[in-house]
Amino acid sequence: MTSPTTGAMTGLGFGAATGPASVQTRVDGLADRLYTAWAQPDPDTRTRLLAGCCADQVSYANPLGAAVGVDALSALIGEFLGPYPGHRPVRVSAVDIHHDRARWEWGLRDSIGQVVLAGLDVATFDQRGLTTISTFFGPPPPLTRTYTYTHGQGGQGGPRG
Repeated sequence: MTSPTTGAMTGLGFGAATGPASVQTRVDGLADRLYTAWAQPDPDTRTRLLAGCCADQVSYANPLGAAVGVDALSALIGEFLGPYPGHRPVRVSAVDIHHDRARWEWGLRDSIGQVVLAGLDVATFDQRGLTTISTFFGPPPPLTRTYTYTHGQGGQGGPRG
């Protein structure tokens, strides 16, 4: 279902208009609703909000835990944010999309608006909403090895270090 004019985003079941702009708008909204749910202290309201942006069996993982399903994700969010009252996660970048995948940066802001933890979410989505979400905390670790490329061995270079 790849199309040169839609950037391989047709057929995702988002209604009649499935061009890049409508998919972008849809996924932007899913990401924003995800953080609205994360900011919700009431478990029932949080679960309802998650059901509006995630597939029933959404698979979620971050470095501290994992959950499958909207109810389990809601409980995990409650456990994660419990020790941090007044903190609110927000999306701090645009959503980058290709095919059925998306990524964006987020920040956890304290009660005075300072980002106390930043990270990256990588998600997959379909017509039901977000289907997988992988959360990473902080920037990637630094590269600890260097790479040099040689032209020997039939032009095949490789890591050296």
